[in-house]
Amino acid sequence: MRTLSIVCLSALLALPVVAKETKTFEITPFAGYRFGGDFDYGEDDSTTRLKLEETTSFGLLTAWKFDSNRQGEVLISHYSTNFSQHSDFIPTDDELAITYAHVGGNVTVSKSSFATWHVAGGLGFTHMSPQDNQLDNETRFSMNLGLIGKIPVSENISLHLSGRLYGTFFNSDSTIFCNEENCLISISSDLWVQQELAAGISVAF
Repeated sequence: MRTLSIVCLSALLALPVVAKETKTFEITPFAGYRFGGDFDYGEDDSTTRLKLEETTSFGLLTAWKFDSNRQGEVLISHYSTNFSQHSDFIPTDDELAITYAHVGGNVTVSKSSFATWHVAGGLGFTHMSPQDNQLDNETRFSMNLGLIGKIPVSENISLHLSGRLYGTFFNSDSTIFCNEENCLISISSDLWVQQELAAGISVAF
């Protein structure tokens, strides 16, 4: 009986340690601010710059423990924006939805009692969906690179702050959003770049 009591007491004392070691997953819903990303509109001899409005983005980051300093990540980030108005470009609907879906990871670069900092990156796809029925959807290969700060609030919850660069790959002078009658929007470089600043709450379990 004494031996059983000692075993039970030891198990109870070990529970917090076991619980801490089994926190291998994190889920982070976040809201951000997405900016950047220009297009060209028109023929070669008469093109104008077509910008996207800066606006709020939303997303979900799922991470899992790889080792003591690294995590794997699945990132989904979405926002709906609008093409800037221009006298030569007046679509029936100027809304454009852009979603990034990436698989990657992060590595810890700095730890303190106040915050932990990580460098993150990933590879995946960018899906662009214009609402105008004259413009087709586009899905392209893309990547991201970012910096993440985690400020602990409790044992399971931390404040998540991040900044990321998204790069979508195109052939130079690629035309996009084309259909049979309309192919006047293009990108003049091989890499189309957007930036995102975000904040969220990470829950570990």
